[in-house]
Amino acid sequence: MRATALAIALLAALSIASGSALAATPVSYPELLRQVRSGPVIRAIINRTSGDVEIKFRDLSEWEAFYPRSEQPQLQRLLHARHIRVLFASRPHVPRSRAAAVHHHLRYIAAAVIAAFALSGAGAYLYSRRRRAARAGGGATPGS
Repeated sequence: MRATALAIALLAALSIASGSALAATPVSYPELLRQVRSGPVIRAIINRTSGDVEIKFRDLSEWEAFYPRSEQPQLQRLLHARHIRVLFASRPHVPRSRAAAVHHHLRYIAAAVIAAFALSGAGAYLYSRRRRAARAGGGATPGS
């Protein structure tokens, strides 16, 4: 019992520590620019949709800052001049919307209407057949 509790506590501590170690440190844009100009940056990821840039250092720590949209060309030129690898975050894939489920409901309604017509037609046919048989038999029903 103690071993299980210890194992769970150890896994929880490791997951909390690894989650915080992987998160980028939020900084201001001017501070990020200073590091890009002179720091040991190895990679930058620019996310156009959210307007943020994330840089990674040689010691694998990461910084993240939001940049003004008008500053993106200058930032790209600076990164290119320092020979820093630049990646652009892709836009999330938007799945195509499927046809509304209303069409299926309409199909079921149409099938019910057709079935109702078919049943009323079959009932009318059987009723007329029974009346003909009753007339031909002299008024007695076939079961009597």
